Amino acid sequence: MFITSLILFAVLNEPHQFSALDLWERECNEGDQVACERFANAQAGAGKLERLDGLAQRYGVRADRAELEDAGRPRLNVAYKQVMQDFIGAEHAAGELELNYDEETVNYCADHFHNYWINRKLWWPTDENGAPSWTDIYYYIVDHYHGICLRRYFNQI
Repeated sequence: MFITSLILFAVLNEPHQFSALDLWERECNEGDQVACERFANAQAGAGKLERLDGLAQRYGVRADRAELEDAGRPRLNVAYKQVMQDFIGAEHAAGELELNYDEETVNYCADHFHNYWINRKLWWPTDENGAPSWTDIYYYIVDHYHGICLRRYFNQI
């Protein structure tokens, strides 16, 4: 009996993890409109992350290494333009129209990104074989475009 009670006690007292998403969903179901807005925004963000992950994985598989690499070094400025065309096109197809492909902006950002990684950091994301990891580079490019280039150099977003 003691063992059964101990097992039951352990099972009932097992810690449960709840996310903010769980909380907002529960509060929304109880009628809290602010929680409903937060929940909807979080779900939309999760959808964007899933889309980004799919795009990065696809780019990593189909990346033309002959075009994107020179003696084992990535041509990040070339990849940057491809990635941003791909990403913005996918966002438009999903109904997200806040970004547009502006060639001058993308070219500036591509050169900045390439020079930063190749000339300043002197390294870049690689796979287990030491070759450029085009999947990881895809993530870095999208992050750079939104987080650094548009914000810092073009006062956007």
